[in-house]
Amino acid sequence: MKDVILHLNYVHVLVVTLAGFMLGAVWYSLLFGKAWRVEMKITDEMMKNEQAKGGMAGYLVKGFVYTLLSTFGLAALIAAHGAPNWKHGAAFGLFVGLVGPVMRMLNGAVYEKRSLKLQLINAGHEAVLYALQGAILGAWH
Repeated sequence: MKDVILHLNYVHVLVVTLAGFMLGAVWYSLLFGKAWRVEMKITDEMMKNEQAKGGMAGYLVKGFVYTLLSTFGLAALIAAHGAPNWKHGAAFGLFVGLVGPVMRMLNGAVYEKRSLKLQLINAGHEAVLYALQGAILGAWH
């Protein structure tokens, strides 16, 4: 695995991270933002308070770093096991996303008593994220 990590194309990792981060922005705003906020019990007043405290920059930076690290992991796995095209990359990414982060998130959601709707929004994001990133990495050699 050391050789795989040393030979990764880190420009690819960064670009795929940006694509994944943008997916999150669309997912949690345009597609499911309203439903997510309702399920998370985030009110307009809470959002205004966050803006007064300096906005969302801290959250976005942390989210980007975590997305970068997970993209790095997926890129290393795909490089080690191979994905000859976007279809194989997408399938590989979807598999990794479902059996890893999605299952762990769902496990935690059970104990946190999160609603099924919230679990589907969050799990759906992770599954689509990993499939999208896998597709890009599989297509981009």
